[in-house]
Amino acid sequence: MDINKLLDFIKFSHEIHKIKRQIVLEDDQNENDAEHSYQMALLAMFIIDENKLKLDTYKCMAMALVHDVVEVYAGDLIVFAPKKEIVAKELREKEAVEQLKSNWPNTLSLHQLVKEYEERKTPESKFVYAIDKLIPEINNYLYDGKAWKKHNITFEQVKEIKKGKVDIDPTIADYHEKVLKLIESKPDLFDKNWGEL
Repeated sequence: MDINKLLDFIKFSHEIHKIKRQIVLEDDQNENDAEHSYQMALLAMFIIDENKLKLDTYKCMAMALVHDVVEVYAGDLIVFAPKKEIVAKELREKEAVEQLKSNWPNTLSLHQLVKEYEERKTPESKFVYAIDKLIPEINNYLYDGKAWKKHNITFEQVKEIKKGKVDIDPTIADYHEKVLKLIESKPDLFDKNWGEL
């Protein structure tokens, strides 16, 4: 048992909250990856229980907690970024997975969960992935569309960017349709370009 490894991992865990996301919350502060992952884990538990889903609750919660941990090395990027930036981030994330394995070779559960999430082959990984795509919409709806306004995002862009993502899980797809109706009813969530591509 190596106490220095424990201390290093604790330091690493603090790095997660340093990764700022584009979502702006009620205090006008950008959400960070630690907050996002914690919210995802709680929401996974809530949705599974609320809908009596036949999913492994604790695996979903664990996967939600670690799904963005590679961003400690790769950084975050708004989903609406230009395609070449998205491709560059995907490459950085592949390298980050290798760095994670190199830095924490014995933390097998972490590596297995990250791999399962990225592959999106199991019901749990599809569910968690879909929640990851749903939460930013909800947070933008709840907090006046601050991130959408900041980046001049339109309602049509919001709808388009989620295709093939939230709908990989039927329960989350249903929630997504309801959230879109809420968003559509509040055009003030967007700037003057509301509805335009």
